Amino acid sequence: MLVREISSAVESIAPPSLAEDWDNPGLQVGDPNQPVRSVLVALTPLPEVLDEAEELGADFLLFHHPLIFGGLSAVDTSAYPGNLIARAIRSGFAIYAAHTNYDAAPGGVSVALADALGLEGASKIVAPRGEMRKLVIFVPEEAVESVASSLAEAGAGVIGEYTHCTFCTAGSGTFLGGESSEPYVGEKGRLETVREIRLETVVPAYLAKRARAAATAAHPYEEPALDVYPIEGHPPNCGYGRIGNPPEPLSPEELRVRVSDSLGFPARLVANPDPEWRIQRIAVLGGSGGSFIRDVAGSDAQAYVTGDLDYHDGLLAESLGLVAVDAGHAATELPSLEPLARRLAESVEVPIRVSQVRR
Repeated sequence: MLVREISSAVESIAPPSLAEDWDNPGLQVGDPNQPVRSVLVALTPLPEVLDEAEELGADFLLFHHPLIFGGLSAVDTSAYPGNLIARAIRSGFAIYAAHTNYDAAPGGVSVALADALGLEGASKIVAPRGEMRKLVIFVPEEAVESVASSLAEAGAGVIGEYTHCTFCTAGSGTFLGGESSEPYVGEKGRLETVREIRLETVVPAYLAKRARAAATAAHPYEEPALDVYPIEGHPPNCGYGRIGNPPEPLSPEELRVRVSDSLGFPARLVANPDPEWRIQRIAVLGGSGGSFIRDVAGSDAQAYVTGDLDYHDGLLAESLGLVAVDAGHAATELPSLEPLARRLAESVEVPIRVSQVRR
């Protein structure tokens, strides 16, 4: 397989359109048409990860954290990140990053963290992300079922726990085929009026291109009339953080111990409004989650587990009546690497390993 094919498979898991504007996901170093021998999945671009890749013979390095965040005015090969960029080029590595797009993706970083902590029913999202589209296509009556099925297979028509959601309105369409046209019904050169169905559905913006292609392929017309436009709302299961229930109520200190034991890193209790509380709803967010404290406090969560909480984050959380545990940036993101590797292995035909570097 080629670098661009592996990249496309990653993007089906972590759609680039879910990334923040300030982020820089995607292929950062390498030739899109370079063959790939094997993939190494790691958290952060570090010299020891590149050492590991050389030992394993991996040449596609899939990182969560980007090696290049913004535009480079120069590449200083004596210091980070220029030293790793130069080394990657010399070694023939492809460097790819799936960052905030993987954070916000269905089954992304916080889902893996909730699983690692044993939270149950962790489907509620702390901060939704992503955009929605309305897709409208005009179809002859006999083709409605096939076009609707193709749209559903492409991921359109999901509303809550329901799939295959569409709405149909009957009407009349007109067309006049040009000299080189081959109309599905009627004759070219003559104004035709045909009975058609306006078929409409919703689709996440990141799936709109795929849904459009699927509907067009299933449509019998040469030139289907199709519109895609933005609507309010967020795609299902897309966003930062998840809220779930521990198997049994926990005190704040018991929660801290559970987090430490589950992740294998020491966790800090930075906000503890009442040590006697029995916590039954916990929000988790992998990575640096201080900016989401107010979102969590506005939910039904009683406690918040994330990374990079500073002194003032702790004060804010406590003032809002929220137990807060800082489990560390890397510790809260590392559980997501194994699921990413497993999902990628389902669609690529090269060996995939997860790095042993734990930072």
